[in-house]
Amino acid sequence: MRRTLATRGAGRLGCILWLAVLAVVAHVLYIAVPIKVRTSTFYDFMQEEASFASIRPVQQLQREILAKARELELPVTEDNLTIKKTREAISIEAHYEITLEFLQFLGSALKDLRTRVWKFDPVVVRPLFLV
Repeated sequence: MRRTLATRGAGRLGCILWLAVLAVVAHVLYIAVPIKVRTSTFYDFMQEEASFASIRPVQQLQREILAKARELELPVTEDNLTIKKTREAISIEAHYEITLEFLQFLGSALKDLRTRVWKFDPVVVRPLFLV
């Protein structure tokens, strides 16, 4: 005859741990995915602006890129945005970082564990074509 009394309820703790891990992963994705979408949208906009750089002055490009960064709530300023236009090509660089704060309910005791700095350095180099 088998003894099944010793194995009753053994799966409950494992289920709770997996649910906790799933909750942490979902929270990290909830914080990180919107930021990644905004930065990818900004990079696509930089590529689009670079493709029309032959007919626009550098100041107009800078204004439009900074306006898009403000719209997307990205910390891009004139200081960390570099636009270089030569006869052959245009180069647009933006260097910025975003601080991600996870699990804010933990308080300040574990601040090093719940904060991460995500650095972005999008660079677009396109040849200029006369239109």
